[in-house]
Amino acid sequence: MFRPSSFGDILKLLPREKVATLVQKRQADFRTRCFFTWDHLVAMLGGQLANLDSLRDIENLFGEHKSQHYHLHCKGVKKSTLADANNSRDYRVFADIAQALVAMDGGKNKQAKQLLSVLDSSPIQLSGRGHEWAEKSRQRQYNQGLKLHLMMMPDDGALDYANITDMNINDITDAQNMPLESDRIYVFDKGYFDYNWWHDICEAGSHFVTRIKKNTAFRVLETRQLRADEDGNIIKDQIIELSNKKPRGGKTNKLAGRKLRLVEIEHPSGKKGQPFYIISDMLEVTASEIAEYYKQRWSIELLFKWLKQNLKIKSFMGESKNAVLIQIFVAIIAYLLVRMYKKLLGNSFKGRLKDLLVILKTGLFQRRDVYDKRRTIQSEIQPMLMDAA
Repeated sequence: MFRPSSFGDILKLLPREKVATLVQKRQADFRTRCFFTWDHLVAMLGGQLANLDSLRDIENLFGEHKSQHYHLHCKGVKKSTLADANNSRDYRVFADIAQALVAMDGGKNKQAKQLLSVLDSSPIQLSGRGHEWAEKSRQRQYNQGLKLHLMMMPDDGALDYANITDMNINDITDAQNMPLESDRIYVFDKGYFDYNWWHDICEAGSHFVTRIKKNTAFRVLETRQLRADEDGNIIKDQIIELSNKKPRGGKTNKLAGRKLRLVEIEHPSGKKGQPFYIISDMLEVTASEIAEYYKQRWSIELLFKWLKQNLKIKSFMGESKNAVLIQIFVAIIAYLLVRMYKKLLGNSFKGRLKDLLVILKTGLFQRRDVYDKRRTIQSEIQPMLMDAA
């Protein structure tokens, strides 16, 4: 009985019908005669999973495994053809595919009563020859390029949002375009400091946990007695309300007058006299719980570090903005597919996600005995595909 390669099993986790719909929506294959979006996606995914450094390496990889092309539903690829596609094919079709997989990845947790979602961004610096287009996004002398925005669920590393903007786009500007859901606890840092956005989170039926700035104007309504079982790092627990009803620029602070929680904790690095002030709209939970929610923000820092160490989002095979964006979105797709593939392997693989990626780098076209497990996992994923569609 034929058994597909590891790469073939991974590609089977991609919703082909959904991909075809997104390709049609973007007209990504308009006037294309041979190298279609699916071929393009498979080639770039192979480059990510095999940890390749150049388009020539991708050409050689697929050239060495011609017998696999039929089973992967793709064709061989030439360096020049791939370079042209990276420069000309609309990167948004890869962004749409990534978003469809994000919906699948985070969708399995929809049944939970309340989800913890951590939001943050990370810079992707670009400089030197070929990246002159990134100079317009420069914030400082050596800080130009793009910014990767992610929201994740720290319990299992599932992504719930992904986007890429220019470096000079503020975090809160991107977040304001992000759809808000009910029954969430959104955790973020001071880059998302906007009272009205916090108000929108509350109005959506969710909660927020973040830090306030030193000059935040508020009134203390109540100072709560710390419980005996509270975390020893808790300094103070207060009920406050924001007193600045008219911030700068003639705006109205919609959150002013609303009861909020202010929890003062010791600096995580032990710096004396520099406590953290964590603010939230959750009045019923303990101060330790609020502090623990904010500590979960560290998980997304680890995710950014993992992505940059294990996938190709720091060095690029193309110089144009379109080529760079395609490579980053394909890296996100690769991360999501490897997560799904790890579940496909079940108990036959007990290592970390990083360990699996190391195995794939050298054995991408090797055949694995996961046929029965694949049928099981696909039966579980099918409802997610329906929701993503």
